[in-house]
Amino acid sequence: MPASSKKQSSADFLALSHHFDTQRWALTLSSRVSGGRGSLFGGVGLAAGIVALEHATNKPVVWATGQYLSLTQLDERLDLEVILPAIGRNVVQGRVVGHVGDREVITVLGAVGHRPSTAEGCWETFPASPHPDACPVIPRHHDSASLHEHIELRLAHGAFGFSGFGTPSPDGRSRLWVRMPEVEHDTGALAIIADYMPSVLGSALGRIMHCTSLDNTIRFGRIVPTEWVLCDNRMEYVGNGFGYGSVHLWSQSGTLLATASQSLIVREADRH
Repeated sequence: MPASSKKQSSADFLALSHHFDTQRWALTLSSRVSGGRGSLFGGVGLAAGIVALEHATNKPVVWATGQYLSLTQLDERLDLEVILPAIGRNVVQGRVVGHVGDREVITVLGAVGHRPSTAEGCWETFPASPHPDACPVIPRHHDSASLHEHIELRLAHGAFGFSGFGTPSPDGRSRLWVRMPEVEHDTGALAIIADYMPSVLGSALGRIMHCTSLDNTIRFGRIVPTEWVLCDNRMEYVGNGFGYGSVHLWSQSGTLLATASQSLIVREADRH
């Protein structure tokens, strides 16, 4: 998939509609935002909440977390309402509640704002990885139309645990180069990209695994332009049917763009 010279924002890509002079938005659940089985891709739900918070406050998101409550189907409409209970001089804290009809689907909590920078530092190390052009393209693991048609994945370390592509890594880590060729890698796009973290589950366990996200949290660092995003995925724990993992998102130049984490319901590949 060639990179486009003209890129759109994640808000334009998601095609969120805004109810005039309200704090309400709507997202049509088309194949473009699905994960390949008809349901909304979890990172898209979080991205939609982030976009709505940023538009409602005209401030950048600092952190956001989404709790996934219900699955969706194609052609449903996700209605999003922004609620801002704490409005400070520099920081606003709020939530976005997403419904399909009377059914609550996702709740996003977050904080937005600017503050003067009195100190800076990064204590994480940019992992050495081959250039994206030197890494194999990860084949799509869904045949149906989906969000994955708009995302390119390349494998730098480990395996893509949803399909088994690559070599499982006993260190519990995998690294993916990811890009959305049509879209700026803004906060919404990074939330979508971070949702490929659960693919490390199968790499860590040494076999194809499936999972369902219970929650998804992202914290943003310094957002800089980058053609590719390096996802340094870590599986931290699996047990009692659940798992916990995290990811650091890096620019090609080595800037830490964001960190994210999830709690997962873990399933064998032949179970649903």
